[in-house]
Amino acid sequence: MKTCYIFGAAPTPEVSWIHVAPDEEDAVICADGGYQLARRAGIKPDWLVGDFDSNRETVDFDQVIRVKPEKDDTDIYLAVSHGRKLGYTRFVIYGALGGRFDHSIANVQMLKGMIKEGIQITLLDAQNEVTAMMDTSIEIPKSDFRYFSLFSLTEVCEGVTIKGGAYPLTDYTLTSDFPLGVSNEVAEEKAAVSVKKGILLVIRSKDAHPNEKSSI
Repeated sequence: MKTCYIFGAAPTPEVSWIHVAPDEEDAVICADGGYQLARRAGIKPDWLVGDFDSNRETVDFDQVIRVKPEKDDTDIYLAVSHGRKLGYTRFVIYGALGGRFDHSIANVQMLKGMIKEGIQITLLDAQNEVTAMMDTSIEIPKSDFRYFSLFSLTEVCEGVTIKGGAYPLTDYTLTSDFPLGVSNEVAEEKAAVSVKKGILLVIRSKDAHPNEKSSI
């Protein structure tokens, strides 16, 4: 499935974990200061989008969409909107977590709004993979991400079932005011997660290496 990769400006001290090899049908969009992150990761963008309040450098690039600093949308949201205009429904975003907490929350809220419209977004940093699911089921394979957590982005998520996890659930109702779904683990080769009604935030995470600085 063709993918739009977006780079944001959240602090990212280490970039060796970023592995992006876009196909011809994929696109790379940098949201404002995300241009520096993409450049450090050795990725050439197709588009630059934003008010460039966090990117003071002169960008020698033709496909630039400039917006006024006084706006309702974040630069990452604008980048996703542009990607949608280009026909993309699947997005992977780097540099969207860490740094200012309000921006991290804004990006999580964006997941909720976009999944309602059939847009699948994954936020990635060195320790976390964050996405949303609505009225569906997914599989979570055993991987370097030791933990997986589920949080209700709607007031309640009904019919939540976890199979193959260290802490299974069957047809459970998760609420948005109690973190019952935090820090589960894949107990078998893979875990299966399903929700009958509602929007779940799905976070796969791992502990920071003791000799590495966290990106969050």
